Amino acid sequence: RDFPDELATEEVYRVMDDLRAFGVPVLILSGGEPLLRPDIFDIAQRAKTMGFYVGLSTNGTLIEAGHARRIAAAGFDYVGISLDGLEATHDHFRRKEGAFRAALNGVRLCRGEGVKVGLRFTITRYNVDDVEDVCRLVADEGLPRVCFYHLVYAGRGANLMGEDLDHEATRRIVDQIVD
Repeated sequence: RDFPDELATEEVYRVMDDLRAFGVPVLILSGGEPLLRPDIFDIAQRAKTMGFYVGLSTNGTLIEAGHARRIAAAGFDYVGISLDGLEATHDHFRRKEGAFRAALNGVRLCRGEGVKVGLRFTITRYNVDDVEDVCRLVADEGLPRVCFYHLVYAGRGANLMGEDLDHEATRRIVDQIVD
């Protein structure tokens, strides 16, 4: 379930209580950008106390040394940082020069604090050519995980159907990833 930014901390806690009562084992805090919530570390710590496996899905650009220490202290089990390709592609997607470097810095800072961190990559026709290089980056950085996603045509993605790969191109890239 998504928690809108407007949802007060106590309301988030009530939802977490309900999830736990239903036996949900994993809580992934995502957004928008979850690190913009001033209570994100309190929410994570409470989730850990409740016995959830707690993940953080972030763009990584806000992770500086202090955030990385707080991520580790909160007990996040995993941090997934979104990357849309290598530097030129990622910065273009994010419409911000330096976004790639900031995200990669976030990866490295989390790893430096002993946090398990990996990459999240949504494949489109605009970044499919970066897949091999992103795999190389994952290996070079010694990351334990990269998740490849297809576009989801819901919410803000409802108008993105034309940016997706066709069936044959999807099959080729999945085979390439597996190889």
